[in-house]
Amino acid sequence: MSFDADFTRHLGELIAFPTVSDVSNLELVAHIEALAGTHGASCRRFLDPDGAKANLLVTIGPEAPGGLVLSGHTDVVPVTGQSWTGDPWTLRSIDDRLVGRGATDMKGFLACCLAALPHFARMNLTRPIHLAFSYDEEVGCTGVGPMAEWLGANATPSLAVIGEATQMDLVTAHKGGTIGWTYVTGKPAHSSQPDSGVNAVMIAAEIVHEINQISREMRSGPTVEGIDPPFSTIQVNQIEGGSHGNILAEHCKFFWEMRLVPGDSAERVLGRMKARADALEPEMKAVSPGAGIRTDILARIPPLAPTGDAALEAKLLSLLGRKAARAVPYGTEAGIFAAAGMPAVVIGPGSIADAHQPDESIAIEQMAACTDFLLRLAAQEAA
Repeated sequence: MSFDADFTRHLGELIAFPTVSDVSNLELVAHIEALAGTHGASCRRFLDPDGAKANLLVTIGPEAPGGLVLSGHTDVVPVTGQSWTGDPWTLRSIDDRLVGRGATDMKGFLACCLAALPHFARMNLTRPIHLAFSYDEEVGCTGVGPMAEWLGANATPSLAVIGEATQMDLVTAHKGGTIGWTYVTGKPAHSSQPDSGVNAVMIAAEIVHEINQISREMRSGPTVEGIDPPFSTIQVNQIEGGSHGNILAEHCKFFWEMRLVPGDSAERVLGRMKARADALEPEMKAVSPGAGIRTDILARIPPLAPTGDAALEAKLLSLLGRKAARAVPYGTEAGIFAAAGMPAVVIGPGSIADAHQPDESIAIEQMAACTDFLLRLAAQEAA
């Protein structure tokens, strides 16, 4: 069966909505709701606190426990500063590839789901199929939580497939992530009198040094075969502070990120960072009571561990025509679905190497393979 015209049309419609993470996705949500309604599906929105964005849950089939979740995010990264050869928000075809922002990450998967939707609606489903489309994945997977929790508590799905790009391989494990900023407040003073002030840059360097030590120790910590590198990592990627070369810095801040393998603990790492900060603060406050150290966590993305269900994995590998599952170093929303109480895996069209790039594109063959896989997987819910 050929789905090329269907998923190409849907992809073009989705890409035309410039759903960069800092703008609303509600027009795209309304578009999908209208489409789903023509096939008798029910829709539920999960709005963000400001009402400007929403997760969308589309359900086809009976109200029954179990069933499938097919999930992907609606937001995309910006195109600012990138050298595109055409309009990023207008789908183009170049050779055997479809080009546009989000083609791979991850409106290609959403388009496959929408192409499969009328076929789902005609199946005699005994368990439901849920399309779970989220917001704000690109800024730390911060939007999907309420929808995943609702599904885990109310629908108890038997499997969640997150359609991030894997070239249609089965991914059963990936690292999680925790990201944040640490802020140091000192007291300015002339650099010729360092004891009369608190140098925020120097204090920040002490904590960065501790993070560097943690990074070294992670190499001999928990590992997961197949992930490159197989151990957890942490690094500081941004730092700024100070106002002048001969003034002790009053402020300094730095951004850190950790990527943890399943079995490692963000709380352990955060505890080490806090212990170092706690050891530094008394001397700072002795000079200036207003001095101190604060860490703000921006996002936590749980790691994904294998489901432990050998029969489920074997079924998916058979449907995909693959011999073994993979593990990857990047994070996805799959860990959030798993934490909400359902088996979760990552299977999606396209290559992660194409994500976020100028002239982002996806192979038509990959989208055809994905749509075919979704229909064959869904057919088992009608058995």
